[in-house]
Amino acid sequence: MSSWQTVYRTTIPHQAEIVKDVLNNEGFAAIVLNLQDHAYKFGQLEVKVNPDSVIRALKIINEQISFNNE
Repeated sequence: MSSWQTVYRTTIPHQAEIVKDVLNNEGFAAIVLNLQDHAYKFGQLEVKVNPDSVIRALKIINEQISFNNE
């Protein structure tokens, strides 16, 4: 899993989960790596996919997902 690539970064946990769920529903194996400090809740969350899926995953993210604060 160390070779998996980041396709989305955010500081908002529910956004990372939405991106992961959309990718999972499209047939991708996607995970959320939480890099936030658990005591103070700062830092990022990363959605990662298999290296072979990066380009297709980025395309789905760009075409299907939009958050109002971006």
